[in-house]
Amino acid sequence: MSRPNFSSYTIEELLDCKQNIDRERWPERYQEILDVLASRVEDPTNKAEHDELIFTSFCEELRDDLTITIDDNLWPIITFFSKRLRRSVPSTFLDEVCPICASELNITQRFGSWNIACEKCDMSYSICERRAYF
Repeated sequence: MSRPNFSSYTIEELLDCKQNIDRERWPERYQEILDVLASRVEDPTNKAEHDELIFTSFCEELRDDLTITIDDNLWPIITFFSKRLRRSVPSTFLDEVCPICASELNITQRFGSWNIACEKCDMSYSICERRAYF
């Protein structure tokens, strides 16, 4: 089996490899991925792309969590009957921090979607909850 040339991979492909590689079986390849990513992120343009991909991926994972969490599925019903809870957020978002800088996230709801923003990184992403109907 030939060795992959990680230097020819895009940042998105490198992040995918980093997330999915078997670190115990391929520790040297994992380290190579980290090294290539670190060298790419030195360029401001690549860093912006890297950060945007990380933030987007993080928000999409939150969307998936929001869809499957039972109390979060009941959250819209509960907030309908409670003015105090209307300003709250579902438990999926509690204690979450920015995946880039670990700052507090600003989470707001507007027109049926959630806006997740980090003021420090100047990143924001809007997610609409996926509904699962049985």
